[in-house]
Amino acid sequence: MTIAGKPMARLSRRLLIRTRLGTAFGLLLLLLLALAALSVYRLNDLSSALNHIVDDQAVIRDSVNEINRNAESVARKLLVLMSPDAELRVAAYPEIAAANARLDDAMQRLALVLPPGARSERLAEVTRSLADYRASYRDARDLIEGDDFLAARALLGSDTEAALSLFASAVHQLAASEERAGTAQARELRDQIDADRTGVLALCLAALVGGALLAVGVARSILGPLKRAEDGAELIAQGQYGHRIEVDSTDELGHMATAMNTMAAAVGEREARLRRLADVDLLTGLPQRARFIADGDRLLASLPEREQLAVLICIDVDRLKAVNGVLGFDAGDALLQGAAAKLAGLFEGVAAYGRLAGGTFAALAPVLRLEHGGVLAAQLREEVEHKLSWQGQALDLSVSLGVAHWPEHAADTETLLRRAEQAMFEAKRLHQPVAIFNPGTEAARALHLSLLSDLATAIQQDQLRQFLQPKRCLKTGRITGAEALVRWHHPQRGWLPPGDFIPFAERSGRIRQITDWMLARAIRTLAAWAAQGREPLCIAVNISTLDIQDQTLPARLAAMLAEHRVDPSQLQLEVTETGLMSSGTDPIAVLHALKSWGVRLAIDDFGTGQSSLAYLQHLPVDELKIDRSFVQDVDRDARRQALLKSIVSVGQGLGLTVTAEGVENEDELAVIRACGCDLVQGFLLARPMDLPDFEAWRAQAGAAPLLPAAPNRL
Repeated sequence: MTIAGKPMARLSRRLLIRTRLGTAFGLLLLLLLALAALSVYRLNDLSSALNHIVDDQAVIRDSVNEINRNAESVARKLLVLMSPDAELRVAAYPEIAAANARLDDAMQRLALVLPPGARSERLAEVTRSLADYRASYRDARDLIEGDDFLAARALLGSDTEAALSLFASAVHQLAASEERAGTAQARELRDQIDADRTGVLALCLAALVGGALLAVGVARSILGPLKRAEDGAELIAQGQYGHRIEVDSTDELGHMATAMNTMAAAVGEREARLRRLADVDLLTGLPQRARFIADGDRLLASLPEREQLAVLICIDVDRLKAVNGVLGFDAGDALLQGAAAKLAGLFEGVAAYGRLAGGTFAALAPVLRLEHGGVLAAQLREEVEHKLSWQGQALDLSVSLGVAHWPEHAADTETLLRRAEQAMFEAKRLHQPVAIFNPGTEAARALHLSLLSDLATAIQQDQLRQFLQPKRCLKTGRITGAEALVRWHHPQRGWLPPGDFIPFAERSGRIRQITDWMLARAIRTLAAWAAQGREPLCIAVNISTLDIQDQTLPARLAAMLAEHRVDPSQLQLEVTETGLMSSGTDPIAVLHALKSWGVRLAIDDFGTGQSSLAYLQHLPVDELKIDRSFVQDVDRDARRQALLKSIVSVGQGLGLTVTAEGVENEDELAVIRACGCDLVQGFLLARPMDLPDFEAWRAQAGAAPLLPAAPNRL
């Protein structure tokens, strides 16, 4: 930038943007108005000059024509003067005088139009020729008036005619000269027009260049600070709150940059304050998870060589959700504050401790021997668990603890904390006050997570298998049905027992997919038997707690039955008594909907769920399946025999078919028969078999009687 340009730039930055834009627009507008005014002015001048040339040429042309006509008229009248008739001569004089007057008038108009100079001199020659002609005319007229016609005729034929010819020639030369002068004026005017056009174009180009330079200057004065503000905003957005945008003007952009700098400073302060607050739990004042982990790592790094052992205890307040739901969050907060106070009083200055989330706390303490960890956990539980009075309401504070050892279970605080949390969850699951981390549990958890991922693939790739276990009627000895059981043939792990995947499938919600697969497979099996003309059997399929909460299950099942044209009464759905009692929603509506489609219903594992008879009588079920715990060794316990007979009586009294599960020996079978059970199922009859083996077994043993009646031992 030049030395002269720098003051202009500084002046520009001191001006407001609206002032700069207004000034630039005003200058451009004034420049356009000046160009327009100059163009109009020059056009007016050129128009006036053109009109003047046209008017003068018209006057000159008319005057010359008038001179020529009157000169010819005078020449014709001279011939009349040669007549001896005096009356004709007298009549011709006034006409000659009028023609001469018109000729003089035309000469005067020419004199007024022609400018001084060569053109006026040409008119003077015409005037002299006219004077010579008129002098010769007067002499001839005097001779005629003296009746000297011969001399007059000689004068007219010589001097007068010569003077008239000279006059006519002078007039023609004047006309030609004026025509050339008009052409020259027109050419000059055209040259002037070209020059004016070139000048106007040059001025327009100069105005365009000036406007462009002005626009570039104004744009640079705005875009430069805007680019700096944009770059600064990106740095601030990246977290560089210490960056400041350069402010070199007092205009709107300068104000904006100042505001952004103020905002960056405020945001930086607020984020620093939030970072400080993020390390501390506002409710209890204890360090939060990230700070606890950092404090724990520092504690472990500072341990002397003789104290290279530590325990991390994860503490979770029991029933916190219930307290919040019944008494409100204020009561829950009071509970947490009480636990935090106990924790701080016990570990202040000797351990790292903090609140992880919700009602979960943690403490990391060095110990001389790992056995001290159990003592410390017991001491912590004794200190933290206490009665708390809140607004006259007594609250019992109980906790579940998980313990992990350093460095045995993990080398750093974060991993050690995860191990302790897993142990705490295991303590809650087993309803134990304290649990120590077990690596085997983590391996089982990893196995379950792997199986959960593989289960979706197993369903899609048909790795599941349907096994059937027969049920026999004790009265007729015939096979009346079979229970469908799922088995999984894993491509790498081989056959997996149901206990390895059914429980976590229920917890993860994938049990619904397994149920749908089992229902579809059972219905296709029933349809195949019907197509082969086999004696119809009833296949029972287990459904889970999630299934009986699914309002869409009845419609889906009805669609599958209709698609394969299977009698709904040949399909039985079994739901455990425990599942009925633990269902979050009332399952009766779904069961009634299933029953309305003609499907049979059974309660499996009856006797384990503590359901009341009042509840049982409202269920639309057809069969009770007595749990194996009541059947096993029933022949050795009279009280168990009495209980079994009571269950059979209750079921049959409600009009239900009663089935005994898990029959494994003849002594158990004898007692079950004596108790009056309708159906039996168990290893004594047959183990679960895949479909081909089941069909072969049914063909061989389906019609044989089970065993002869045993004596009643009850």
